[in-house]
Amino acid sequence: MIQCLAKKTLSLILVVFLMTGILAACGGGNTAGNAENSAKTGNTPAQTSGKVEFWLDKLGDAEKAARLSDAWKKDSGIDVVFTNYPDVAAYQTSIQQTIDDPGAPGLFTWWSGPQLETLAKNGKLADLTAEWDNYIADGVSADVKEAFTVDGKVYAAPYSLRYTSLLYNVKVFEAAGVAVPTTFDEFLDACEKIKASGVTPIGLKNDSWASFIWFQQLIAAYDPQLYSDLCDGTKPYTDDAVKKVMAIWREMFDKGYFGEPIVYSDLHKEFATGVVAMMLEDSPTVTDLQSDYGMEPGTDIDAFVLPSMNGGKGTIFFEASPIVVTEASASKEQALAALRSFYKPATQTVMVNDHGIANISTISVDNQTIRHILDMTGDSAHYQLMLRFYENTPEDLRNTALDELSRFMYSGADIDDVLNAIQAKADKVFG
Repeated sequence: MIQCLAKKTLSLILVVFLMTGILAACGGGNTAGNAENSAKTGNTPAQTSGKVEFWLDKLGDAEKAARLSDAWKKDSGIDVVFTNYPDVAAYQTSIQQTIDDPGAPGLFTWWSGPQLETLAKNGKLADLTAEWDNYIADGVSADVKEAFTVDGKVYAAPYSLRYTSLLYNVKVFEAAGVAVPTTFDEFLDACEKIKASGVTPIGLKNDSWASFIWFQQLIAAYDPQLYSDLCDGTKPYTDDAVKKVMAIWREMFDKGYFGEPIVYSDLHKEFATGVVAMMLEDSPTVTDLQSDYGMEPGTDIDAFVLPSMNGGKGTIFFEASPIVVTEASASKEQALAALRSFYKPATQTVMVNDHGIANISTISVDNQTIRHILDMTGDSAHYQLMLRFYENTPEDLRNTALDELSRFMYSGADIDDVLNAIQAKADKVFG
C-alpha cells in the first residue's frame, strides 16, 4: 500500500520514559519470559517493562508522535523510542546496515510484497505467526495476514492500512452540478462538467514514485484480472487491453482532465481551495486536509471509488504497511510485547484521530469521510480490495515501470515505447 510520506524533519527521536513497571508480585521480573508465555497462551501480560527502538519513515509530526508514544506506553508498559526518517532511500540504507546487529531496532516499518519476502526468506525477521491470535482478538482483520505471509509463516503486522479512493471537493461538485458518478461514462462526464466550470477536474502530485497510482486504478477499472495478470507476469504489458487503457488515460490528459503535476503540499492547498476537484489519494489524506485546511468531512470533502468500465465491482487499492520485529535485535522480546499491545483501543484511537488510519474493526471512527471509506471496503457486493502495484510487483520491474509511467505522465512519451520498455524488464524478471 501504498500506501505518502511526511517530510518535515531529518530525524525525529522521541523517548517515552516509563514509570516503574510491576511484572510479578513474587520476585519474577523476567520480561522475556512473560512475553514468551503470553505468546503461547494468547494473553497480553498485565504489565511489562523494558525499552525498544522503533524506526519508521511515516511519522514526521512530533506532537502526533508524542501522543502515539504516550498511548502505546500506557497500553504496553514498554518504553518506546521513535526514530523517523523522512527520506526513504536513507531509511532503507540504515535498516539494511544495522539489521544483523544486536543493536538493531526491535521494531521497524517496511513494505509488503517482494521487499518483505526478501527479508523474511533471509532470516532477518521474527516469525509472528503465533502472535496473530492476539492481534485478531483485538480487532485486526485475519484477511490482512495474506499480505504479510511468506512460505506459510506471518512476518509482520499492520502499522497502517491505507485505502485509496477518489477524494472530492463537495462544494466544487455542487457548484458544477455534478453528482457522484456511478459508471465510468458518468465519471468522464463529471470531469467535462467540472472543467467547463473553470476548475481542474483531477490534481496530480509530481512524485515520480506515484506514477503507478492512476495506472493501477484504470487497469483495474477495465479488468481487475488484467491487473493481477500484469503483477505476476501472466500477461505482458504489451497486451492489447493494456494499450487500450493507456489510450483512455492519454485521452484524459489530452482533454485537460488532469492538472499540472505539483508538490504534494501545494496539491492539498489547491484541493482545499477548489482549484482542483478530485485527488486519487489514501484515506489518511482526509485527516491532513481537515487539520491543515479545516475541511469538514462529509460537508467539504468526501470520497467515492472509480467506477468499473464494464459494470463490475469497483476496486479499492490498499497499502498494508507492515511493522516487523528484528530477529537479531537484543530487544526482540520487548518488541514482541509492545507489538502485542499496539492494537489496544487507546493506541489505535490515536492512530485514527491523528493519522486517519483504522487498523482494527472495533475502533470508533468519528470522521465521516474516513468512515465512508471504511464502509466501502467492507461492502464486498460492490467493491473489491487489491494490494497496490508498488508492493504487488517485483522491485526491479516496479522501478522500471515507475520510470516509464512517469515519462508517459509527465513527458507525453509514446504508449508503445513505454509499454515495450516495461515488458523488456518483465521478460527478464519473469523469464
